[in-house]
Parts: sequence; structure tokens; C-alpha cells
Amino acid sequence: MKMNLHALVGLLVAALSSTTYAQETKVLRSQLKDQTAVSLTVYSNGRSMIRERRRVKFDKGFAALELQDVSSQMLSETAQLRNVNAPDDLLVLEQNLEFDLLSPTKLLEKFLGRNVSVTRTHPTNGSESSESAEVLSTQNGVVLKMKDRIETGVPGRISFPEVPKNLRAEPTLSLLVESRKSGEQDLELNYLSGGITWKADYIADLNENEDKINLTGFVTLTNQSGTAFRNAKLQLMAGSIQTVEEPRAYRRAKMNYAETAVDAMPMSAAAPQMQGESFFEYHLYTLPRATTISSNQTKQLTLLQVANVPTRKEIIFEASSGYYLNDLDGGEEEEGAGGVTDNVELGNPIPGGVFIAFENDKQSRLGMALPAGIVRVYKRDKATLSQFLGEDKIRHVPENERVRVRLGTSFDVTARKRQLSYKNLPTIREQRKEVRVVEFTNRVVFSNAKDREQQVIYREGLPGDAKILKTTFEQKMLGKGTAEWRTVIPAKGKRVLEYTVRAKIY
Repeated sequence: MKMNLHALVGLLVAALSSTTYAQETKVLRSQLKDQTAVSLTVYSNGRSMIRERRRVKFDKGFAALELQDVSSQMLSETAQLRNVNAPDDLLVLEQNLEFDLLSPTKLLEKFLGRNVSVTRTHPTNGSESSESAEVLSTQNGVVLKMKDRIETGVPGRISFPEVPKNLRAEPTLSLLVESRKSGEQDLELNYLSGGITWKADYIADLNENEDKINLTGFVTLTNQSGTAFRNAKLQLMAGSIQTVEEPRAYRRAKMNYAETAVDAMPMSAAAPQMQGESFFEYHLYTLPRATTISSNQTKQLTLLQVANVPTRKEIIFEASSGYYLNDLDGGEEEEGAGGVTDNVELGNPIPGGVFIAFENDKQSRLGMALPAGIVRVYKRDKATLSQFLGEDKIRHVPENERVRVRLGTSFDVTARKRQLSYKNLPTIREQRKEVRVVEFTNRVVFSNAKDREQQVIYREGLPGDAKILKTTFEQKMLGKGTAEWRTVIPAKGKRVLEYTVRAKIY
């Protein structure tokens, strides 16, 4: 077969280049000690943006660069490595994330079908003897083929002749690079990762008069990324950020951690608050100091500490809707009613939800966007012991919005509702349809067993075109179809609300 002279020359050049490339490629390993700076932004959805800088010494030419101590949950397709000062001096040709970490189980798996050495110690004289064995299986235990038998389990101490090249002691990003000059280079590595999460928690201490709280916010940060971040600049991003999860065959399973360390600051410790700022359609919180986040650690950081936030307690009764469709005859129980204390003459009980509410504004000593989290409320008793009052989950709260936290159900302040009258009025015709018209009167009796007066809020769902004909005290409409009454019940006293409604039933 004849070959063109130019083609032959091309093949020879390629072969020589390949040989030269293989000979000149050297391995450079960069560890955590080479890191000069690190910062990370942790998002609400469990992703993190990690940025680190390292100083690495290169020779001119090709090199296999191994960046150790990176996150084992790195999304390798997001990794970007560049020379900070002279981007043209370093060219990245390939990159691979090595997350197959060295462990006794992994070591056995890599030696499947190969021979290992099994060493046993004599139980009486302590002498040792070694025997070669082939690893047949590592599924649900170890199966070894010895000289004249098959052993299950580990009959002794197993020795391996070497560590396989594809097993790493720590997560490693391997890159094939070409350096255009010799000497030290300042490198910047940016990538997205999983394995780091954060959430907000709040502690509210309610004062004796129940009109102010001391509010402390914490950020709980959990690092299961497989690496530590030392003296890191930390930022947290709150908001719903869209990400795309693609199924990948190589996606590693979550690592198992036997123990999680907790690095929590005492409640009474004074700490710099995180600095919040609006960023795009989200909120960014920056810790004003560097912090170290160890691997397999849960750390708590102070988000805010504010004293004497004006607060009001609210007891809200919300009556069920739909009663206006039928005559309840004054005695039919509503859903949730029942028990030996029911009194038909007084009416059926309505649970009263207990809330505390405060304004997230500068007048209330706040005015910082509050990330979603759980608010836990405490109050000291007469013996000055702190007692837990309840908890509620709040959404992200922008500046100048109200925060309302539900704590439970009122014990001493109660409400009972009874239908006093119900009648059907003559039907009317609207848009060629017969429309039923009803008129009813309800009575709600509020009782207060406490030694101080209590303000209550009563809400009731009504048909959209309902009209309140008369009421014992003023009400307002909350949007379409919900009426609200507010009143104060005297200490050890009662207050009665009666109102008449005319409604169309379509």
C-alpha cells in the first residue's frame, strides 16, 4: 500500500509529539497548605459557590496538576481554574474529579480478582504466618479463595501490595495543564458544590408585660463536603434560586458520618451581626470576620441580636364558613366542637390561636431582611425560669413587613358562637337564575379568665356579596369575604358580639 510522503511525515511528527508529551508531563500535587485564600457562598437549596486561591510552582510545558482537599461533592463541570495575574500563562486541557476515596472497603473492591496477603497470629505463641488469597467478592462481606478452601469474612490481617492509582486519600481535582512559563503562579479555582447547607433559627425572649422581645437569630451551617475551609470568608444567600438536577451515572452516594461536631456560640455572647444586602432578587448575608468550617461539622453563627423589639400579643378566633347555608337551630355543633364542657345555650367553642407580632422595620430596631426559619419563643416565670411558649416557621421576611408567629391555643380566653335566628327571604332573579336570599343573626360570647384585660380578634368568612346589617361593635372587611372584629375583654369578664347578615346563595 502506497502512502503519500506528506501523510507519512505527519504521522512521524504526531508520534514524536506524543512521545515528547508523555515524557514531559510531570505530576504536581497542591495541598491545603498551598491555599492562600478561600471564600464560599452557601445557598438555601444546599449548593455552594466555592472560590479559592493557591500558589503553585510550574515548569514550562505540560503537567498533571492534582488539586487536593477540594469538595468531594464538587460539580466538576462547573470548575474553572485560571491564572489570576496572567490568564494566558496557563492553559487547561482536561480535568477530572477523583472522589473515589481510600478506605478498607474500597481497597478490597479495587483488588477484586487479584491476590492479597492474609496474615494470622497464633493464639498461644503469638507467631505470625502469611498466606496468599484471591479476592472473589466484596458484596455483603468478603469472600477469599485460599490455597485449598474458600473463606468468608476476614480470617486475619489483610496486606495489599500497593494502593491503586485511582484511589485518593482525599477528594482531588486532576487537571492536564500547559504552562507557558516556569515559576510560581497564583491560581484561582471556582466551582459549585453540594454537601454544605444552612438554615436560620430565631430565639425570642418575651418580657413580663408581653409587649417586647429580645430577638436573637442564628445561622446553623453543616459541612458534609468532605473538606475543611480554613479562615474562610463566608456569605449566605437567601431566596429561591433555580437549579437543574441532571441524572448522572457517576454521581456519588452521600457520605456516612458517624459523628457531627457542634460549634455553637453561647446565647449571651456578643458577636458582630451579619451584614445583609439586597442582591439581584435575593438577599446576601456576609460574616464580617473569617471563620473555619471543619469537615463533618455543624457550626452556629450569630445572625442578629436585637433587644426590646416592640411586640403585641394577638388572640385570633377564626370561625368556620358555610354555616350560612343552613339553619343550625342554635345547637348544631361545628367541626372541632365537642366534649363535656359544651353548652348549647352559650354556643359552640371556637379555638383561639395565640400569636406574637412585630414589625420588621427600623422603628422596631430591626429593618433587616430575615431569612426563613423557625422562631422559638420563651418567657420567664415567677421563679425566673425560662419556659418554652411555642414555635412557628416563618417565610423570608423583607424589610418593613410584619412578622406573625403562632404559639398555640389560648387556655383562659375563649369564644363561643351560637346562631340566634335564620330565615329564608323571597328569592330574586339575577341573570336568568333564581338566587336564594337568607338572613341570620349570630352571637359570639368572649370570656377572659385572666387578671388583666385581653384584646381579641374575631374573623368570619362570609359570601362575597354578604351585607352586615347590624353589629354590636364595628367591623372591617379583610379583602373579599372575610369580616374582622376587634374588641377588648375586661379582666375576669365577658364581651358579647351580635351581628346580622343578609347573603345571597348562588
